[in-house]
Amino acid sequence: MVPAFVLMIREGLEAALIVGIVAAYLAKIGRRDALPLVWAGVLAAVGLAAVVGVGVVLVVGEMPESVQETLEGLAAVFAVCVLTWMLFWMRRQGRAMKGELERGVDFALSHGGTVALVGLAFVSVTREALETVLFFVSLVSAEGDVAATLIGGLLGLAVAVALGVAIFVGGARIDLRRFFTTTGALLIFVAAGLVAFAISAFGEAGVIANTGTAFDLGGVLSDESPIGAVLNGLVGYRSAPTPLELAGYLLYLVPVLILFLADGKVTLRRRVAAGA
Repeated sequence: MVPAFVLMIREGLEAALIVGIVAAYLAKIGRRDALPLVWAGVLAAVGLAAVVGVGVVLVVGEMPESVQETLEGLAAVFAVCVLTWMLFWMRRQGRAMKGELERGVDFALSHGGTVALVGLAFVSVTREALETVLFFVSLVSAEGDVAATLIGGLLGLAVAVALGVAIFVGGARIDLRRFFTTTGALLIFVAAGLVAFAISAFGEAGVIANTGTAFDLGGVLSDESPIGAVLNGLVGYRSAPTPLELAGYLLYLVPVLILFLADGKVTLRRRVAAGA
């Protein structure tokens, strides 16, 4: 539940920011009449993501167990790659997003109007929605609890929507740089857990040899205990990982976390220098 909650807050807020920027710009230029087109594009994007998610679950569920394990491992690897790219991309391109979206609105209104504006909203939100579906499928496979994952995701979405409304309607001031840095660091731990899960899935499928035990903390803090379950969802904790799972977890976590935090400091120094 916890990783789904954190993931949905971040992905949901990114989508809310995109929609909010487009809606605010339309209001600013006196084109509130075009707002229903934006909502139509957003709903179409969400609908597409839902259909894709249900389709993937149904198709994978009908396959042999070894094939399911292999596909779950591949999905986890792909999710880790996309999540890592998304975190660094948002860190570096976030400031330019507002200008790009406003230029997109201008182009849509002057070159096609209705269809183009729906397309802009659809394309802008579809990326976020499909990324979220990919991560959810991987998290459900890793945690094995569909209900808890969905509840965590819905709670995260509710918080994200509330934050988006507060920013654009209520005028609330939120330090987005700090917010995205904090949630980004948490999601890197989640991604490291998905790396370990992918190795476990490939081992279950017989694709790789994944045997042995690096250590066993089951007697102290098992995966089934309340705290262990939270840590498993939040940071990918495993009470008895194999040497390969532990190596994969650390080889992803340590360098990516260092690069992410270092990249944030470099970006902040550039912004300060530009402001000066």
